[in-house]
Amino acid sequence: MKPIAAFLLCLVAGALSAQELLTAEQALATALERNHGIRLARISVQSAELINSAGEAGMLPTLDAVGQYERDNSATRQTFFSGEVREVDNANSQILSGAIQLNWTVFDGLAMFALKDRLAALEAMERTALKQQVESTVYEVMAAYYEAVQLGKAIRVQENGLVIGRERMTIAETGERIGSTSGLQVIQARLDLSSDSSALLDLQLQEANAHSRLNVLLGRDAATPLRTDTVIPTAEALDLATVQRDAAGTNSTLLLAKQQQMAAELSVKELRGVLFPRVDVFGNYAYRRSQSEVGFLQSSRSTGPDYGVRISVPLFRGGQVTRAVEVAKLGQQQASLATEETQLLMEQQVLDAWTAYATAMKRLRLEETNLRGARTQVNVALESYRLGVSTAVELRDVQQSLIDAENRMLLAQYEAKLAELMLKWLSGRLV
Repeated sequence: MKPIAAFLLCLVAGALSAQELLTAEQALATALERNHGIRLARISVQSAELINSAGEAGMLPTLDAVGQYERDNSATRQTFFSGEVREVDNANSQILSGAIQLNWTVFDGLAMFALKDRLAALEAMERTALKQQVESTVYEVMAAYYEAVQLGKAIRVQENGLVIGRERMTIAETGERIGSTSGLQVIQARLDLSSDSSALLDLQLQEANAHSRLNVLLGRDAATPLRTDTVIPTAEALDLATVQRDAAGTNSTLLLAKQQQMAAELSVKELRGVLFPRVDVFGNYAYRRSQSEVGFLQSSRSTGPDYGVRISVPLFRGGQVTRAVEVAKLGQQQASLATEETQLLMEQQVLDAWTAYATAMKRLRLEETNLRGARTQVNVALESYRLGVSTAVELRDVQQSLIDAENRMLLAQYEAKLAELMLKWLSGRLV
């Protein structure tokens, strides 16, 4: 190897070793803290918490301070029964008033209680939506992380294939020099080596893209260097009956559909409350002072409280409330149907994910056996080619079979892990 190339290789190796290893657990912790989707969902939960209050539902009294100053400057003519006439130009009058007003709705057909329950349901829905976002992010982060691991291992497999290809080319060049092989075998070995190098570049490009996707999911710059683990953990053994039971009870999508149905039912109760009488308790403490240059009174002042009960009975509002209730009932029916559909879709997703999981586990065991045989075969073929017993074509076929077996093994590991993560997501056990 040339000195410059060796120096550059050392620099690259040093840079890679200097990168801090990002484990799957660290990736999850970073995503839960910095992922933008999760952060937005948390803000929505905080907003729902603030809105879910007795005051927002109209259950608490209101207290207002009001004030008014009025000045009038107009020509006035007053004629009294006695025949006296008072006429003043630019007669000034002033009114200064202020009050503290208290109003409390004590009964509105229980609409305020239905509204409070609906606000609580909306808060619960936002919390479930946050759980959905967290689960989705965890799945995407794990899928992106293990994809990066798989591509990293695929790159090493391809690099090992290049080692065999270079050894094959060396053997072919040596045979050509001593006259035991033809130049055609050297050319073919060089072409195969070039093809394998091109495949390596494609894998490196895929790995770079996987790293950028993972960085974005982690809420950081896409160009941030990272180094992942080199092993995809073995998929856990799962039980279909347990997954189905957990999914029926804790699946976040199904839970959100049920909460939406509950909110629709509360909307009907809330609208029905408008049809009942409304009772308000009020109390005021007011101050009023007036001055006038014309009229019966030159000035007056009043101070003091007033209080009472106000009852309003809705008699006719153009059928608006009735239509609103009917529309809310239709929304309730839609929510009920949506819950049933979500239940069926969830059950289908569980079965589909279980089929993918079971198939991946079978394929994984099969590929483990195939890989052991391919590794033994390539060692025998390489030694036979070195001794001149086998041809270059035979060695190339065996070499490619090993690469294919390694890649199928990696893909089986990745698919099995993804299927496991999907089943945990559907059953509400991913986080």
